[in-house]
Amino acid sequence: MLADGRWVIVIGDVMAPAGTQLTPVSLAHAATLATRCAAVVSHTTAAVLWRYAVPVDPEVHLIVARDDRVRLIGVRTHRIELDERAITKVDGVVCTDRVRTAIDCLLWLPEESGRALMVDALRRRMLTVDEVRRGLWAMGQRHGLTRAWNVLGDVGAGAYSEGEVRLHRELRKAGLRGWKANVAIHDVEGLVGVVDVLFDHARLVIEIDGRAFHSDDESFQLDRTRQNRLVRAGYSVLRFTWDDVTRRPGEVVALVAAHLANAA
Repeated sequence: MLADGRWVIVIGDVMAPAGTQLTPVSLAHAATLATRCAAVVSHTTAAVLWRYAVPVDPEVHLIVARDDRVRLIGVRTHRIELDERAITKVDGVVCTDRVRTAIDCLLWLPEESGRALMVDALRRRMLTVDEVRRGLWAMGQRHGLTRAWNVLGDVGAGAYSEGEVRLHRELRKAGLRGWKANVAIHDVEGLVGVVDVLFDHARLVIEIDGRAFHSDDESFQLDRTRQNRLVRAGYSVLRFTWDDVTRRPGEVVALVAAHLANAA
């Protein structure tokens, strides 16, 4: 059947009828079958099963025993410790649970991708910062641990984008205190919106425009309406671009400090 094209190789010696739609779930099943069910789906592959926001990964990730020597094309194996309590099933696939999956991804992915995963999971209430923090403490020494703690520290402090991370670090470095991140502001009409940074005592709002800001007319108009409502409610608003916080951080901090001094 392989010779006449009725069957095709999926992974290892696992086969499927030609034309079979290979989904993330079916590929994960195939990978575990190829190891004789001696592996656990993990990292970005498990993240897709949990519907976490992760980059497309062409490899299937598996956690295997330390003495396992599995070599499969298209499969990335990880010989790391895995507590049985962190193993579960999603769509019939044996994989790491939601917290361990997030932790493995934070240890594996670049900071920006790890932050996107955490922000998405937090907003959808699939994870809490405390759950991931406890899991990280229990991991011991692992490659990528510093990067994972950096991401957790950023999102725990309310930095939900790379621009916000840069701004927060510059504000701390300059010794500017008394601000909060991602604060909901209301006026007489109700919720105005969630602002990136608020110095409440100075009635100062800081907004960071991302690298792909306002791609359509509607969002542009909504943003201007929102800003006008903030000003009408008595707030000063400073807007900075990605280039501002990455190329001219000194100017950003100086402008913020000047506004705070005027408000004192």
